[in-house]
Amino acid sequence: MRFRHILICALIFGGLASTWAAAQKVERIGAPPASVPNVLRQAVGDAGYRVVLDGGWTAEFWFAKQLKTEKKDVPGALYPELTNGEFVGVVSLAQAMTDYRGQNLPAGTYTLRYEMLPQDGNHLGVAPNPDFLLTIPAANDAQPDENYAYKKMVALSAKSTGSNHPGVVAMESAGEAGGVAKQERETVFSVAVGGEKLGIVVKGTAGE
Repeated sequence: MRFRHILICALIFGGLASTWAAAQKVERIGAPPASVPNVLRQAVGDAGYRVVLDGGWTAEFWFAKQLKTEKKDVPGALYPELTNGEFVGVVSLAQAMTDYRGQNLPAGTYTLRYEMLPQDGNHLGVAPNPDFLLTIPAANDAQPDENYAYKKMVALSAKSTGSNHPGVVAMESAGEAGGVAKQERETVFSVAVGGEKLGIVVKGTAGE
């Protein structure tokens, strides 16, 4: 009887794990649709990724053809080679999502720009590492080749949340490129972009 009980439990938990695995996936897709501004479509690769999570949440990503990188030492940073303000890619949200601060990002299309969290009294201890992507409504970001200064980028990103704060997407250590994995508190989409491997938190907020 005990063996039968263990077997039933294993089947139940195995079934739940399979259901969760089936509910999340990454698919390759084609170029951005015509609804994405032409200047942004020209700045990204010809193929993108569709990330599907449990509950049917879906996002489509297209990444820059090449990232601007430089070797530098930044204690605690996961991606010190990236440049503040640089264009990383475009994301199209089929449904709203919650950013790392718990703010609502409505369904729509946004650019993603890298920003290292300022090391000042307002930001110390708010995240395990200082690497973030800031969201900007695609219609408000027509210069993907330009590295925005911090204040300008924050002001543009705040348009994505309708608040005084930018839309912030956390970054994590990358796993297998082209995959999505549930970690302890977050779900991370990992992708290779121009020789750099990035981990993007697609589900998870500070303090969870």
